[in-house]
Amino acid sequence: MMGTVMKIKAVSSDRMTEKEVQEVFDSAFREMSDLESELSEWQPASPVSAVNRLAGSKAVDVPPSVITVTEKALEIASMSQGAFDVTFKPVGRLWDVKNRTVPPPPDSIMAALDLVDYRHIRLDTINATLMLGRSGMEIGFGGIAKGYAAWRAGEVLRENGIENFIINAGGDLYVSGKKAERNWTSGIKNPDTGNSKPVTTFDIIAPCGIATSGAYENYFIYKGRHYHHIIDLRTGYPAEGLKSVTVFSTDPAKADAYATAFFVLGAEKALAITRKDPSIACILIDSDDQVTRSDNLANFIAEHKP
Repeated sequence: MMGTVMKIKAVSSDRMTEKEVQEVFDSAFREMSDLESELSEWQPASPVSAVNRLAGSKAVDVPPSVITVTEKALEIASMSQGAFDVTFKPVGRLWDVKNRTVPPPPDSIMAALDLVDYRHIRLDTINATLMLGRSGMEIGFGGIAKGYAAWRAGEVLRENGIENFIINAGGDLYVSGKKAERNWTSGIKNPDTGNSKPVTTFDIIAPCGIATSGAYENYFIYKGRHYHHIIDLRTGYPAEGLKSVTVFSTDPAKADAYATAFFVLGAEKALAITRKDPSIACILIDSDDQVTRSDNLANFIAEHKP
């Protein structure tokens, strides 16, 4: 689902039978599946695919989920000055690091970058339509849709009396409540794959989405240089400076998207955004293994002592 594995773990009320809990889980998974059919650019019949096919020529009727996710994406694109941009698809396709062994030619990168600009997204919330302003542009919600789907699934759980849960969307988490009388716990993997000890572990003390972006999983090496999948859309090449970014947010879609944006922006600009928007906190690890925490981190987690 959404190109990854979705899992739900929950602590239910004693008043709910096992069958009732399973029915709620099934409803939550259906919610995520329905969202995939609306938000995925990989499904030819989806409204997002229609928007891409008709780029530069026609507005497309879209459902509320596409409007909501587009609004969130545009807000984050503006706040991050384009570090997160759902029109990245032409560049993302070019940098297919799972199948590439050499970097794309510079002229191909420049041609793809010419088609990337969130300011050409035309969203009409009154008439419920979406259009891309230039032919050849494409949108992809892969960097935000998992977080949004997790939030919607969480709402299904809550509406049916389940308040304590973890939704795992391919490693991105949406956490609510507690496990019995104890907080849910998690940690941050060390980006140095030779070191199995986590950077930190913590109790999750407030409902939040948790998303991590790193340069240590999807990459190839060419002439001794490491080329990963997180592209700086200002240059068209993989972002430099950070190894790992973990974002916490009251909105799981924000956590999902800002994990990418902060990786591109670097520590100084990322921390500036957390000061403007207290619904976001972060832990950043740079290329020298320096760990930086936003000032508001304690609103979301309580780190364990080493």
